[in-house]
Amino acid sequence: MLRLTAFLLCVCLLPATQGQPYQVQVLTKDLNYPWSLAFLPDGDMLLTERSGALKRLSPAGEVRFSVQPDLPELLKASQAGLQEVTLTPDFAVSQRIILSYACGTLQANNTCLAVAVLTDTGLSNIKRIFQAQPLKAGAAHFGGRIAWLADNSLVLTLGDGFDYREQAQNPANHLGKLVRLYADGSVPADNPFVAKTGYAAEVYSLGHRNVQGVFYDAAS
Repeated sequence: MLRLTAFLLCVCLLPATQGQPYQVQVLTKDLNYPWSLAFLPDGDMLLTERSGALKRLSPAGEVRFSVQPDLPELLKASQAGLQEVTLTPDFAVSQRIILSYACGTLQANNTCLAVAVLTDTGLSNIKRIFQAQPLKAGAAHFGGRIAWLADNSLVLTLGDGFDYREQAQNPANHLGKLVRLYADGSVPADNPFVAKTGYAAEVYSLGHRNVQGVFYDAAS
């Protein structure tokens, strides 16, 4: 299964010309639940494994480093673990990245965001900037996908925790929501419910199950 995942990863990385078949090249293998890719300006790739590893790969697939980021209260169980990696809009200057991950214990957990500085050998200055509320039990439906908007705010998908699906319609919490934040964890003043009684200020959209894909289309 892990080899198949690596195979599919490579297919997605290689563009196809219309009328021509895909050409498959295995860049790396023996991955442990690969979850997210972020492409660096120099052509390298950052890859997360749900089991907790962050790897930096060269364009040829060489592993430049593989580290276990010291994320606050990282939870690794079932669907819980390290999730998305994305570069901040000012990465060229700050070298900052954002990581989403499951945090807490099996009895009390949710999805967290952390910011860190990318170095030649791993990460430094790791800081948690957001934790979804309320904490709940179980190890399923964390969401964790991230998209950047034109104003340099980000949208983070948050799952409903599986057994708490009805809470996706409750605007006072983060279960089954999309939240919008800045890279320091602060809440944009123009969030739709920021000043509305009974609504969590971070909420951008509600009523979701476990969103595993999010994309910002600037044209629309």
